[in-house]
Formats: sequence, C-alpha cells, structure tokens
Amino acid sequence: MLVILTKWSKQRWAWGLLAFSALVLLLAALYFQYQMNLEPCMLCVYARAALTGVMLAGVIGMTAPKSGTVRGIAWLLLAAAVSWGLFNSHDHVQVEQLVQSGGLYTCSLFPEFPLGLPLDRWFPDVFNPTGMCGEIGWSFLGLSMPEWTRIIFVIYSLFTLCLLFSQFKKVKYNPYD
Repeated sequence: MLVILTKWSKQRWAWGLLAFSALVLLLAALYFQYQMNLEPCMLCVYARAALTGVMLAGVIGMTAPKSGTVRGIAWLLLAAAVSWGLFNSHDHVQVEQLVQSGGLYTCSLFPEFPLGLPLDRWFPDVFNPTGMCGEIGWSFLGLSMPEWTRIIFVIYSLFTLCLLFSQFKKVKYNPYD
C-alpha cells in the first residue's frame, strides 16, 4: 500500500483530488451558511481556513508533483493545515459539549488566523464569523457539524500520515507497471 501511495504522491491527479475534496467541503460550508442560514462561529471559520490550507497544498502539489521540493512544500502546508484543523475541530466539539451541558463559553471577538493573515478582511463572505460558539444548528446521523468536521480532519490526518510514511518507501523500478 505504501508503494501505491508513493506513486500517487507523484501524480498530478492525486494532488488535484486532494484540492478538489477540500473545495467541495468549503462549498458545503458556504451552502450551510448562505442557503440553510447557519451562521459560522469562530471555530467554524478556523475549520474553513484549515480546509483552504489543504486545498492550497493540493494546488501546490499539482504544479510539479515529480519535484521533491514542490512535494515537500505541499507536504509541509498539508501537515500544518490538517494539524491545525484537527486541533480546532476537537476544541470545537469540546466547546459544544460544554455549552450543551449548561456551561458558558464565548468566542474571542476577533479571529486569529495562522501567520496573522487577515482572512476575515480579505474574504469576509467566507471567513467572517457571525455565529455563536457551541450552538447546535445542524446534525446528521446523530452527530453535529463540529463532530463531522473532526471526523473529516481525522481522515485527512490519517491520509497525511500514510502519505508521509510512504515517502520513505523505496519504489523499485518495474518496466511492466
């Protein structure tokens, strides 16, 4: 399996599929916001920023997938985005559980994106938090949106780890592949 992942990491379509998956999830978030009127909280917006990082990693990887340097840059961005997304989605689930059990929690007033990027000012329609943290406005199969977001980032994390380990697997030349 690691050999397959190593080969895939050098293919343009694989990086494109990664970028496309993140784009679909971002579009779903915008559908929830603008069609279902579910206002995003600060932690929702952070998940969107992490998905944007995953998408950018896929786009960077697509530019020159056979180049080790380009793949390395895409890797670093992917690992950072997935880690940040997983951390924030886990926090979001904990905040939701706290609020649902009767506790109090308030989000910070201003978002703090990685590298100090003012995404909420550059792209307010996507990254401006307008909702309250801890509210459950949607659920599917008994899981809330933050729980689904955490599952998504766990899957991305497992994929990223498998892909990382595959990079150290030596691929033997086989002229019949």
